[in-house]
Amino acid sequence: MERARFQKDPDPNLQIVLAAALAILRRPHATPPEMSDGSQRRNQIQRMFFAPLEDFLINETLPIRQEARINRGMLTRVWTWLGRDVMPNDFRTVMDQAGNAEVSGERVAALVQALRTRSVDAVGEALHRSEVSETERRRMGIELGGERGIAELRDIQKIFSAERWLVPFLQNIPDRINEQRLKRDTDVLRLVDKCSDRFPDHVAVIAAALIDRSDAPAALCKFAARLAGDEDPKTIENSQFAPFVDVVMSEAERLQILALEHCRNNPDPVAFSQALLEYHSLVRGVERDMDLSLSGKWHKRLAESKRSISNVVTTELNNAHGAVRRALQVPKFDRTGKLQVDQSAIDEAVRTLRVVTLVRTASETFAVNEVGKRTRQAVEQTLEIVTRSQISDLGKARGKELQAHLAAADVAIMLSEIYFGSEYADQLRRSRQTAVAKARKLSASGEVSPERKLVASALGHR
Repeated sequence: MERARFQKDPDPNLQIVLAAALAILRRPHATPPEMSDGSQRRNQIQRMFFAPLEDFLINETLPIRQEARINRGMLTRVWTWLGRDVMPNDFRTVMDQAGNAEVSGERVAALVQALRTRSVDAVGEALHRSEVSETERRRMGIELGGERGIAELRDIQKIFSAERWLVPFLQNIPDRINEQRLKRDTDVLRLVDKCSDRFPDHVAVIAAALIDRSDAPAALCKFAARLAGDEDPKTIENSQFAPFVDVVMSEAERLQILALEHCRNNPDPVAFSQALLEYHSLVRGVERDMDLSLSGKWHKRLAESKRSISNVVTTELNNAHGAVRRALQVPKFDRTGKLQVDQSAIDEAVRTLRVVTLVRTASETFAVNEVGKRTRQAVEQTLEIVTRSQISDLGKARGKELQAHLAAADVAIMLSEIYFGSEYADQLRRSRQTAVAKARKLSASGEVSPERKLVASALGHR
């Protein structure tokens, strides 16, 4: 919601909802009576231990691992491994103290901080043993998920070891960094330049933290050029600031994975198109700010990401016309007299129409020019013809038919608004109101519609 505030045409109610949500999140919660023995606090120790990693956690497994972007699922594995194999006595002491209601919260926080500090050396020793002993490396890989898990453990240790200077540095960086700050302002630039000069082996860590806070992640490409003092991608690629572009490429891959996940598993009709929109915004920004054709590595990564997401969007567009037609069917009544509205068909049509609408202005990003054009023509014709027909039928309906046709017309108007816009939908709503008034007037007076009179006349039943 905080990010949405800075997007074009934000929802007018967004600030009210955001303020209420923040008030709830920040409200102090009293410990329930049944938790007074400290068990609730024990459950929070793992989260307290990994608190410095908050800016670096992601939920997706990237195709190319990016330094300092840590999969959230790794934390439980690392916690279990540390507590069982590396620092069992230290962990037991802290957990016992956390479970003691007589120990203050400040004391528990200090113990967790000390535990995290000691873990730096303990993990460092374990990593060293894994480098000199193949047996140790296999054993560690089994516990942590192979070489990737070991690499993420190394990132965790690196961030923990830098906590003394990294936490104050991040506290001086704004929680949200807009495009202006990355492309033109100098406050964040000076902080990052100074820190990169002092800790050159932590540039990737800084880049990962900034991508999490950026409202326009693509702008980090321009930010990298400012840091390197040259806009030539080859120069940036060979500089110490290459991780700032690397992390943007990883963000494109993360958004691609997120979009695929929403497409396959999320029933929310808006989630897929929203993920596609975020992906398109990032790709468009990257291609606007940097000529990737001059950089083989970054150009290849982005091209592979675009190719993968293009296949999914193409499939969605090919199914769009059928999805819209299914949603526009007039619902029927079951044996009990209840109207059977196919909500899943409606949700599918909403999702696919949002994708069709997005692709109309983003066909180059998704490489769907021809299929997009064909889909739009078919969808436009179907929406216009069927919606007008349903509103016309609405004026002739009576009794239970009126309820069914009204439900169908409302769905058609909603879908039309998604595709054609609010002005067109407002015209349809006025036509709908007129048709409903006509139908109810006929029902109340018992009059027969002109069409029915014509049919009766033709059959000889005046």
